[in-house]
Amino acid sequence: MKIWRINAPGAAPALLKLETEEGKPLQRIVLGEKGRGRREVIIPITGNGPEVRAKKIDSSIVLIRGNNIEEDRCLAVINTAGQYKKFKDYKVFDAVGIEIIATGYIAWGEAGGTEGGEEVLAIISSGASFRLNSKYTSHWYRWTTQNGWSMESPEEREARLALLKAEQGEGEWL
Repeated sequence: MKIWRINAPGAAPALLKLETEEGKPLQRIVLGEKGRGRREVIIPITGNGPEVRAKKIDSSIVLIRGNNIEEDRCLAVINTAGQYKKFKDYKVFDAVGIEIIATGYIAWGEAGGTEGGEEVLAIISSGASFRLNSKYTSHWYRWTTQNGWSMESPEEREARLALLKAEQGEGEWL
């Protein structure tokens, strides 16, 4: 599976390279951060190859590199934390076709005293969709094997779903 990273709500997914800028193999992925009111999770990476598979070891996840062919799934590191806004909830909403396998937590303010959000590692199946909140709006993400990633505003998503239903003969004539 390929690994994608969504740095914040509204950010376009970017392919995560399995090598550092110096050409050395990436050794780990860090979710969340250290500190009071936060939670850091380290996902080690081992092996060789252009793709990875996730393996559960007790309560931890390890990514194993190899020449695996997983055509209908990918992995995604998703930072759900938008810009700080008091009483705003930052997590993955309305998820269909994704399995969150590890979760870290990011917080703002002294000692994490104000809200923050999750940073997750998820297995994304073809046809998956989910929503992330930013400070003022929501962003819908979709992933399919054929088309890769697409992003929609709530309005664009509503129009697309209405069109699909109309094409299937649903709705009432006015």
